[in-house]
Amino acid sequence: MASEAVSLALGTVKDLLAEEARFLSGVADQVKEVEVELIGMRRLLKDADKKQLNDSTVRDYVRKIRRLAYRTEDVLEKYAVEIESRRRGHGFRKAFRRFAGLVSEGTALHRVGSEIASIKAGINSLTKNLQTYGVIALSSTEDGQSSNARLDQNQQRLRQTYPHQVEEYFVGMEDDIRQLVSLITDERIRSHRVISVYGMGGLGKTTLARKIYKHIEVERAFKQFAWVSVTQQCNTMTVFRDLLKQLVPDERKESVEKMDERELVGELYKVQKETKSLVVLDDLWEIEDWKRLSVAFPFAEADSKILITTRNQKLAEVEFPYPLNLLNEDEGWELLQKRAFAKRNGADSESDPQLEAEGRAIVGKCGNLPLAISAIGGVLSQKTSLEEWKTVKNDVDSYIRMSGGGKEGYEPVLQVLALSYDELPYHLKPCFLYLGQFREDEDIEAEMLHRMWTAEGMVSADHRGKGETLTDVAERYLYEMASRSMLQVKFDEFSTSRKVKSCYLHDLMREFCLARGKEVEFLKLLDFRGGNDPLSDCSTEHDNSTPRCSIHVEGGKKHGPGDVDSMISRALEASGQLRSLTLSGGCGFPRVIFDSNKCKYLKVLKFEGYDFTGKGLPKGIKKLVNLRFLSVKDSMLDDLPSSIGQLQYLETLDMRVGNQIWVPDVLCKLKGLKHLYFFGLKKVGDGQLSFLGLSKLETLIGFNDDVGDLKHLSGLNNLRLLHATVHIGKEKNDLPQMLNYLNSNRHKLRKAQLAIFVSGEEVVLPFLDLLSCHCLHQLTIIGGRYEFQKVKPPLSPSNLSKLLLWQCSIEGDPMNFLGYLSNLRSLTLAYVDLGERNVMIIDENAFPKLVSLAIIRVGNLEKWVVAEGSMPNLSRLRIDRCEALEMIPDGLRFITTLRKLEIKMPEEFIVQRIYGIDGRGGPDRDKISRVPVINIESYGSML
Repeated sequence: MASEAVSLALGTVKDLLAEEARFLSGVADQVKEVEVELIGMRRLLKDADKKQLNDSTVRDYVRKIRRLAYRTEDVLEKYAVEIESRRRGHGFRKAFRRFAGLVSEGTALHRVGSEIASIKAGINSLTKNLQTYGVIALSSTEDGQSSNARLDQNQQRLRQTYPHQVEEYFVGMEDDIRQLVSLITDERIRSHRVISVYGMGGLGKTTLARKIYKHIEVERAFKQFAWVSVTQQCNTMTVFRDLLKQLVPDERKESVEKMDERELVGELYKVQKETKSLVVLDDLWEIEDWKRLSVAFPFAEADSKILITTRNQKLAEVEFPYPLNLLNEDEGWELLQKRAFAKRNGADSESDPQLEAEGRAIVGKCGNLPLAISAIGGVLSQKTSLEEWKTVKNDVDSYIRMSGGGKEGYEPVLQVLALSYDELPYHLKPCFLYLGQFREDEDIEAEMLHRMWTAEGMVSADHRGKGETLTDVAERYLYEMASRSMLQVKFDEFSTSRKVKSCYLHDLMREFCLARGKEVEFLKLLDFRGGNDPLSDCSTEHDNSTPRCSIHVEGGKKHGPGDVDSMISRALEASGQLRSLTLSGGCGFPRVIFDSNKCKYLKVLKFEGYDFTGKGLPKGIKKLVNLRFLSVKDSMLDDLPSSIGQLQYLETLDMRVGNQIWVPDVLCKLKGLKHLYFFGLKKVGDGQLSFLGLSKLETLIGFNDDVGDLKHLSGLNNLRLLHATVHIGKEKNDLPQMLNYLNSNRHKLRKAQLAIFVSGEEVVLPFLDLLSCHCLHQLTIIGGRYEFQKVKPPLSPSNLSKLLLWQCSIEGDPMNFLGYLSNLRSLTLAYVDLGERNVMIIDENAFPKLVSLAIIRVGNLEKWVVAEGSMPNLSRLRIDRCEALEMIPDGLRFITTLRKLEIKMPEEFIVQRIYGIDGRGGPDRDKISRVPVINIESYGSML
């Protein structure tokens, strides 16, 4: 499968040709000829990819094409970087270097000309060889590459193909749900404290567990819940810590991080013993892992229960086993229809008896396995005719015949997934393979994934619609893969546009992704966790072609700098010329990366959770002149070197580290920067950081008026996303300037998130002016005073979706004002003084989209009225230490959507209003009795 490499090479060629005077002086005509040859080659590859399944000679030619495509990228990028580097400099020094470099530039020109000629000859030769073997060139509409017209036509549809959770396609297993809910909630069945759902991968064990976990009867039966994905790399410390952090109050979570294993086990045991809890251990593999984990669970002494999902029947039989079976034919056909016809808006294709016959046959060939059926359904969603369905059925046959059974019977399933992959358009294939570098069961942040795809040239500028950025195109790519069931997505519930927050791969899909990535020399994953040494077999792991390497090191384990440095050195020795290097976990000062020739042309460099042992990035970062993406997110890093300012092609810089980071005033030199992320940043030296000249910047997260100059924002003409902090005090008030900027018509801002820190209780905040900023979606204000009594409804439309007011004083009823915010989804009032008014009234029809409401320490709130018809979408409510409150609002009984209620009040209130003096229930009990999950905590004493 060389199509991925050819598509990426074409992207590089197009990018360089777009600025040929800058990068390709003297060889532009030759490069254009190579572009034509690559386009022709790509049209051959659709047919070649199928023929290579049964022809080793074609398979060998395809491998040579792939390597030739990688070589094309290497040659052209090396030349472009070399020429651009020679032409940098200032004044006399620049002129002298230019004069001295004329000869060497001419030499480079001659060399690259010869290499391009060699590449062109290689493409011609391979094209003829493929045609000799009967490989034909498919037309541009057949080769899987979506045209601009098709993308423009489908843009809105693609944004709507996945506006729901995967559970909408949940089919069958109704009996399993009923039985498991009964087993988990029935207190008379004390022997079933641990229930293990087992079955082969792809059956839907995790999906079923999620259904149980969120079931209304289960939510009513337990007080606390915790879920952790264990995976093959079971780290008991990590599992214990992740579970405990979900079962303890927020104020105790920080202390959990400092506990050793003995303390974690003791606390976890104690919490489950004292409070009825449901714990889910998803994807547990080995009996030995369960034995190590089981010491933390009080089986005989508590009402808590554990639900396990596993492929291992022997592990399941250690406790109470629950087998999960395949779908029957009708259920399989129902699932296939839901996937295949998802985009057809009620069309009657599913009523065609011939189509149904083909579909049922396909279900049978998928072994009635939900994952395989969903994947093929994604393929069929792009097919409209009976003949196309027959072709897919025959293709499934061909792919399965290749499998020959395979380990544990999974090989036929992987071949079905391979067909789904091969049916992807060319531009989506590298994007999918890129997902293999992330950890098993990891929630992959969508925004960063988009940035990495773009940095590697996987997002085509040709696919942009009017006014779109490459980020918009990348979002569409992700939606399309989700609609084809290649991955699952999670949405941001507080986003007004329902944007994807993260995505993840099913473990079998990830297994296929890694296998295919290795097969086509796309990605090398080196996982050193759990004492593994993936480089021990030199014959299988060393190559000179794979351009991407991802290294995983044990998260909680302290490696010496030499250990990790050695791992990186060995990984580089086993790799080719790298374009991407990611390092997850570990510690040390990785100078080897910046000194290795194999990293010289890196485009993506990502450190995740890395400890730089009290140091900053090495100054050698400047050697990585081709770098597009640099992230040190969640790492421990003290400072950035000034040499980072020399990375002229850098597009994304993520400095959101776990400590305060010192940054020199060189960010303004990064003229190609498009996305900048930071917080806890301090400038080296006096003054503020300059953002002047960053005309390409689209994303700015972490801007703070203590560190940067607000005036510079007006020069960021392409800014789309802004997260900023401003301060108001006796000597400083930057809010008017920020408001002027947000309300200006000169910027392209789509979404802003603002935090305001106010010093002084008498500062009156201009709330209406803030609401008039249509690009403002999230607002946090700490301190200040609000005069809501002066505001007369109705309000002008606002896009505000999340609001937090903290440590402030309010004149007038805030609910009477805020209830008119039609897009508000989350509201928190914390440590608020209501002034002379001690009543809050939520009127009918107020807060139409509110999902989450928290009222925390509103000390003088005595009466709270909730009208019937208000807050029709409220899901979570928190009432915390409002000590003057007389009762829980009567109107809560009318909110049928409320699923979780947290109440923390004085013991006297809890006893008198909820439990009742005699224990038979107080006057407020019936108001909240229908809420599935209620957490009640009291403090103080009635004595």
